[in-house]
Amino acid sequence: MSYPATVIANEVVVLALQRKISLTPLKLQKLVYFAHGWCLALTEKPLVSDSVEAWQYGPVIPSIYHEFKNCGNNQIEAPAGGEFRYIGRGKFVKTANTLEHYPDTEERQEAREIITKILETYGQFSGAKLSNATHMADSPWQQVYTEGSRHQVISNDLIKEYFKRLASA
Repeated sequence: MSYPATVIANEVVVLALQRKISLTPLKLQKLVYFAHGWCLALTEKPLVSDSVEAWQYGPVIPSIYHEFKNCGNNQIEAPAGGEFRYIGRGKFVKTANTLEHYPDTEERQEAREIITKILETYGQFSGAKLSNATHMADSPWQQVYTEGSRHQVISNDLIKEYFKRLASA
């Protein structure tokens, strides 16, 4: 099962906040992209149901861009969307759509494990450094991107094959 990209992004945000990992919109984009790529390579299934597009600064999932663009280059301090829920004693908490809103299945556990591993592996790097990593020779972005274009889809097959090559290197 693949999930809406904003659900995966919110999961990354929640886990990053818990682990005190700094997160900007650019870094979030790249972390979700890496999680999606590794999920495709390891499980043969996509993590996100949204398309990945080749933009100037690397792979972008437009729905994540639009949800978090109001942060600019600043730190993300909360998940996107959600609603307020009363928790008692005059307090409300904003709940966001995360993996917790889906049935507790093996696929959901796999998704959470991949996201956790991505944060452990790539969480220390800046958004710019992660973006540079997506621009490597023969990367899916490099194969698809055309100067000045923002809406060229990077196929899941291309992403999967690239991350499989990384896994075997």
